[in-house]
Amino acid sequence: MKQLELVIVQFEEVKRLIEVGRVPQLRLAFILLDSAVELIMHRQIQEALALEHWDFQRLENYRRAEADGRGNDSIRAEIKDLESQVTSNRRRGKIDRSFPDKIDFLVEKGSIPNEITPVLKRLHEYRNETYHRDHHRLEVIRPAVLIYFDTACGVLSTYSPGSVADEDTGPELERFIKGFSGYDDPFDLPERAANKLREEVGLDLEGVRDALTKYLLGRLDELEDNIRYVEGFFTDLLPGDAIRIIQVAEGDIEAIFNRDVMRSRTYPHEESDLVTWRERAAALSGITEKHALFTEFAAIEMSFEELEKQSIAAVEQIDDQIQMQLDAHRGK
Repeated sequence: MKQLELVIVQFEEVKRLIEVGRVPQLRLAFILLDSAVELIMHRQIQEALALEHWDFQRLENYRRAEADGRGNDSIRAEIKDLESQVTSNRRRGKIDRSFPDKIDFLVEKGSIPNEITPVLKRLHEYRNETYHRDHHRLEVIRPAVLIYFDTACGVLSTYSPGSVADEDTGPELERFIKGFSGYDDPFDLPERAANKLREEVGLDLEGVRDALTKYLLGRLDELEDNIRYVEGFFTDLLPGDAIRIIQVAEGDIEAIFNRDVMRSRTYPHEESDLVTWRERAAALSGITEKHALFTEFAAIEMSFEELEKQSIAAVEQIDDQIQMQLDAHRGK
């Protein structure tokens, strides 16, 4: 029960931070949510791997016998069979280090639903940006936190609390215990708590959808403005050349100095993609399922982010060139 209490306290603190609603608090809410989800997944993984313990030990013993020259057809058959049943050391290491690998493992085990996989993975990337790189998607930080809270409640509802022995607990967990009869299954406590927390915070799906759509369309406007800026700087471009220039690899000298070579290259994106991304962003208004909404939002966002970065870099290079020319003209 103490383990469950640790998680519930984090959820309660996130709820408080959401109510404050300012960016500094929402950033902390994001970090706490991600921590709670990873903690729950870690415990679920440890439980799943513990169930493999004896088969894992048998596999290691058979492998040692084979390595020592004591193997035979029967042992080799056992090794092959056990390898299909237990998680390898290599994968255990990946699961221990990687948030996405934790998710994939638990989906395979049926511990968490597959439909929340892209949501968790993308929101974890957001968390890494805000925690490690001081990058905050301010326009969507509140809807992102609300979606993460709702999704984290889904993860919490799948959590097994382990021991449910009577223990002194704080008010954060106690409020979910009170009011239930002795006939209630104590192992359902995480699900009861998750449902209540989700209800208390709420998810204004229409408001979230509008914020996500506006955010995508705003970034696509800026991306197109950058492409047009590049287009206006050069005098020898054909239609579609600006988006090609942006994507030319830094070391591709031939393409940089020869337009015909540049046009002969294949690039990931073309002008028609801008239209497609806008259409997909506008179509978010028709998505009524929360996980599908954020999954499609994330897919659109990730599809143009690299081009967006390249366009920003291209504009900065042009501005640097203009500034150098101005400095030279002024004799600096």
